[in-house]
Amino acid sequence: MNEHCCNELYEHVNNTDDAIRYIDKFREYGIEITDGGTAIQIINYCPWCGSKLPSSLRDKWFDIIFDDLDLDGPDDPGVPDKMKTDEWWNKKN
Repeated sequence: MNEHCCNELYEHVNNTDDAIRYIDKFREYGIEITDGGTAIQIINYCPWCGSKLPSSLRDKWFDIIFDDLDLDGPDDPGVPDKMKTDEWWNKKN
């Protein structure tokens, strides 16, 4: 089995032509808003199997960046490499 709740979701997040996105550093799923920007509409349930998706860690990520690491933001050159992927939260890493 893969890291996502079902094979359908796995196929969609791994298809770059699809609007379904998975942002590993935030552990969040969404549907890309195709207006030329980078915004996504967060989804809480899998559209194919109905499973509840994990909660986003976006707020926690920013808390670590600003409060714990005392950095200026996500583009600060001091952001550790592990914070750029799922390594900071994923126990398998």
